[in-house]
Amino acid sequence: MVKNLNTLRNKIDCQDAELMNILYSRFKIVRKIGKFKKDNNLRPHDKKRQKEVLKMRIRQGKSKGLNPKFVEKLYNLIFKEAIAVQGEK
Repeated sequence: MVKNLNTLRNKIDCQDAELMNILYSRFKIVRKIGKFKKDNNLRPHDKKRQKEVLKMRIRQGKSKGLNPKFVEKLYNLIFKEAIAVQGEK
């Protein structure tokens, strides 16, 4: 039984590592977007785009059985960090 639990936990650890890689890649792109926006005198925060993305991700999450409130909280954290990253010098 403990072996089975450890196997499952190892799978979670692998998934978490993948998640960290995905977030790393996402924020590399965010930095490029931030540079583009800065070079073109655009604001780092695009509220319209944020609403569109959030709506899409909530819909995608619901289709996979994820709690919409969880998805919303998660993406609001991601958006907050993206805005901060885009504002980096």
